[in-house]
Amino acid sequence: MKTEVYANAESAAREAAKLIAKQARDAVAARGKFVMAVSGGKTPWIMLRDLANEDVPWKGVHVVQVDERVAPDGDPDRNLTHLQESLLEHAPLRPEQIHAMPVEGGNLEAGCLQYARTLEEIAAHLPCWISFIWGSVPMATLLRWCRKIRSWA
Repeated sequence: MKTEVYANAESAAREAAKLIAKQARDAVAARGKFVMAVSGGKTPWIMLRDLANEDVPWKGVHVVQVDERVAPDGDPDRNLTHLQESLLEHAPLRPEQIHAMPVEGGNLEAGCLQYARTLEEIAAHLPCWISFIWGSVPMATLLRWCRKIRSWA
């Protein structure tokens, strides 16, 4: 594993965008699809804006969320709001290529199961590349999701 340290968030975001763009090109060329999981926070939003300016085969890209806040659609506290502002307004990505966590309904457990099925539909048969660049998903939560998805594959 290679660890790199950058002077500031902007530099880290720029380099991450370059790396992700290359991974997207390679994945789409090899498999026709690239699924990217993103977290919330300001650094990913900077990276997504930088990514929008990279050479990315957007027609083959799908974006999924790692975490989300329970808030109405369009709320400034929602990670989805910033994801849409960072990518949809700056890259030729279609709205249906961003797979939002369903947190608007009253039953979050059902929403979680629905999202697990969505992830399984778009990514179950793809090789996984798990990258912990940013985010704060507890490892136990991530492992539960992975076990559930693997059990459906």
